[in-house]
Amino acid sequence: MDALVTDVHTRSAVAGLRALGRAGVRTLALGPSRGAAGLWSRHSAARLTGPDVLEEPLSFSARIARLGTEFGPFVVYPVQEEAVDALLARASSLPNGVVLPYRDEKAVHALRDKERLSALAGEAGLKVPLIMEVGTAGELRGRRVRTPCVVKAVLPEQGLSLTHVVNSQRQLDSLLEGLTAEESLLVQEHVVGPLIAVALVVDHTGRVVARFQQRARRTWPPEAGASRLAESVPADPRLVSMAARLLANAGYAGLAELQFVDGGRGPMLVDVNPRFYGSLPLALASGVNLAAAWHAVVTGERFISPDPYRVGVTYRWMEADLLAALRGSPHLLLRKGPRPTVGAMWAPDDPLPGPILAATALGSRLRKRLARIIRR
Repeated sequence: MDALVTDVHTRSAVAGLRALGRAGVRTLALGPSRGAAGLWSRHSAARLTGPDVLEEPLSFSARIARLGTEFGPFVVYPVQEEAVDALLARASSLPNGVVLPYRDEKAVHALRDKERLSALAGEAGLKVPLIMEVGTAGELRGRRVRTPCVVKAVLPEQGLSLTHVVNSQRQLDSLLEGLTAEESLLVQEHVVGPLIAVALVVDHTGRVVARFQQRARRTWPPEAGASRLAESVPADPRLVSMAARLLANAGYAGLAELQFVDGGRGPMLVDVNPRFYGSLPLALASGVNLAAAWHAVVTGERFISPDPYRVGVTYRWMEADLLAALRGSPHLLLRKGPRPTVGAMWAPDDPLPGPILAATALGSRLRKRLARIIRR
């Protein structure tokens, strides 16, 4: 069975596309325009375009349904949160040629719901930051909350796309005023410490098929962001066991990246991503092909993951380092991790997508800055 990766104008999708291609999986690439980076990957078996899920979710799903009839059967891997939502919403009406990599829709929703995730974590023995408030933006306006704290959307498809660290009541009030009154939010204690990621692929019985762990040296944004410099580290058996238990209790099978912050009281779970993620190239460079393991679980094929994998391999997200440099930390550009290293966009054996991703990121930043100048 083949695969189709959506949203190949994003670096996470390109990472998943490359990993599947290197495992010998014939992978179709779907992007919103001919300029999407993944369409120019050597691992793309077909260059397909379709509606942007952010603008036309129904047309996006309909396009994939038609592709299933033409190219299927294939497993479709949605990458953006909106793509996950669009396909899950239409799962029952997709043709036989389109297979979603999610066995249980309810399990996916449970992992992506921040409030329910806290309960699942507790049942699995994992620690989570203290939940201080849960409610809509309208309900929280004017309410006194102890700061510093972290504010995040309960569900990923809502307007607050990023996690926000709030250091004062005034800053919290300003953030809430900029959101719609109906948006559901979760306010947690702010845990300060290094970001740890445990990526697992589990099968339908809860067995761990592949595992990988990394530790971030730097993140972007600095207070509550994604890895911009990270290193592969040995997998913690206890942490892996509890993470696998959480996924099994939720009824989930497939790939999931679990993010923890180690603030001195042990790793605390802050998020779960049941999809391809930004620093996926680090696992692949360390010898763990998580995308291939996920595909094997979906198709029922046998997969053997190397254990132990290579540790000390580093990952660098250059775009984030450049942004940090522009905002007052230029010295970070001179700091490099020990070799061997892997980038967020560039791959020597697949050269074209990297420059396209970089140009797209630069163009997006320039458009946002121009828009701010015009508003002023």
